[in-house]
Amino acid sequence: MNPNGRIGRLFDVWKPDSFNSRFRQKRWEFFRDLASSIERPMRILDVGGTRRVWERIGFADQEGIFITVLNAVPQISGHKNIECVVGDACNMPQYRDREFDIVFSNSVIEHVGEEVRIKQMADEVRRIGKNYYVQTPNYYFPLEPHFIFPFFSFSRSV
Repeated sequence: MNPNGRIGRLFDVWKPDSFNSRFRQKRWEFFRDLASSIERPMRILDVGGTRRVWERIGFADQEGIFITVLNAVPQISGHKNIECVVGDACNMPQYRDREFDIVFSNSVIEHVGEEVRIKQMADEVRRIGKNYYVQTPNYYFPLEPHFIFPFFSFSRSV
């Protein structure tokens, strides 16, 4: 699909008025509402994320919120309350049990590999977080979210 074409623009996550961005904004509002019940200072670990997500959520440079973004790819933070580290979502021995108030992961768990790795990531998230927010695309959503391919989730053989 041409990302500059009509359908590509409709689902562009970085275009504020796109269909995709509107869905994500509702997700961020839901997360902000959930996080509002946690006392500050609040420590968040974002497994597999980026600083841009926290800019969109509105937590970048917020007092009393400290975010660690763990990703397989090195990143630059650019914010006083965001630290970017390189790591493996399925193996995080550098963190203690219940070290973070929230472990957050947005559309990552489906990318870590085989079922055994998915379980490892889920176990690590539960171990290091007092609370967790793990989002994954809905199997029954009619469009594959990365390539905007219709009914792709139904085409896999089991």
